[in-house]
Amino acid sequence: MSNITVLNGCNDVSVQESLRTALDLHEGISLLDEVWDDDMQLLALARNLKPDVFLMEAACHSIDGVSLLLQVHVASPVTKILLFCESWGRQDVVEALGNGAKGCIGKTSAPAQWLKAIRLIHDGDIWIDRHLLAEALIALLHDIPGKYHLLESKPEILTEREREVVRWVELGMTNKEIARQMNISDTTVKTHLQHIFGKLHIGRRSML
Repeated sequence: MSNITVLNGCNDVSVQESLRTALDLHEGISLLDEVWDDDMQLLALARNLKPDVFLMEAACHSIDGVSLLLQVHVASPVTKILLFCESWGRQDVVEALGNGAKGCIGKTSAPAQWLKAIRLIHDGDIWIDRHLLAEALIALLHDIPGKYHLLESKPEILTEREREVVRWVELGMTNKEIARQMNISDTTVKTHLQHIFGKLHIGRRSML
C-alpha cells in the first residue's frame, strides 16, 4: 500500500496536534510537518511538495475560500482537497465542490473520521455528510435554468429514501458510493432503483 502524504492548511493548533497524533499512530498516511506563515508560503509548499491530500480551512486564510482552492489546484493538480466545513455554508460547499474540492469534514470530527476521509478521497471517492450534500445538491439543481427536477415534479410518488437515492444518482454516484453514503448495502440500493424505475416508468438511471 502506497503512503498518502498530507499537507495541513489549517493553522488551528488543536487540529494540528490532533492530526499529528492520529497520523503518528497510523501507517500509510504521513503528515508533511511543514511550517508556513502566510498563504503564499502555503501555496509554495503545495507546489513543491505536491501532497496527495491538502486539508483546507477558508476562515484562517487571507485569500477567499474558492480562490485558494483554485490556486492550490493550479499549484498541484494531483492534490485532492478536503475542507474543514464548520465555517462553510451550503452555497459555499456547492461552489467548492464545483471547483474541485473532494470532501468536507468538521474540525470537531473524531480523528479516525479524518483518516477515513483522507483515504477515501485519495482513492477517488467523495467524503461529505450526506445530509449536507443532499441540501447542496438541491441548491445546485435549483440554480440550473430549465432543469427538469424530478423530485419536485412528482413528490408524492417516491418515498423519502427513494428521493435521496435519486439525488445521489443525479450527482453521478455509483451504487457502491450511494450505499456508503446512505449506510446501506449495494443490494438495497439496487432495490430502491428498481422501485424508482417502476414508479416513474423509466428503464435506466440516465433518465433520472
